[in-house]
Order: sequence, then structure tokens, then C-alpha cells
Amino acid sequence: MKLRYKFVVRNVSGKPVAVAVGQDNEKFNGMIKLNPSGEVIFQMLQQGAFSLNEIVSGFAQQFGIPEETARPAVEAFIDQLRKNELLDEAE
Repeated sequence: MKLRYKFVVRNVSGKPVAVAVGQDNEKFNGMIKLNPSGEVIFQMLQQGAFSLNEIVSGFAQQFGIPEETARPAVEAFIDQLRKNELLDEAE
């Protein structure tokens, strides 16, 4: 899975937000507020296509926690991206 649109992540008033850029801004015109966990996942998805297990592993490694602890947070964030049609899950 990967992000459907090209985004930039910036800090606004000390908080990370993602904004679609270029022509993708016409398709997704909005701002996504991110917490530190969401920012890590979002940045991974910006780098390319990853499986859910790869995202869980990278997230767990980033925060120094077991993968079984990381999985619920990652799945919840990914579910939100799916609901908002922000993921491309074609293989």
C-alpha cells in the first residue's frame, strides 16, 4: 500500500500536518492533522509501497516497542486513511 496522492508534511504551530501538493491538491483539497504516531506512518507511506506488516515493523522499531503493541495503532491509522480513500492498495 502507498499514498494515493503526493503530500508534504510540515509543522504548523508546532504540530505536523500533511497537505496534498501539485495537481493532487485539486483531488484532495484539505489538511490532515497528524500526531507523532501518525506522522511516522504517513512518512513511511510517502517513501513507497509497504505491506501492513512492514509498516508495523518500522513503526515498532521507530518507537522501540514490540510489534504486537504497535499493530493496533498502525491498523487504526491505516483504517482512517482507507476510509478517506487516501491509500492505493493495488499490487
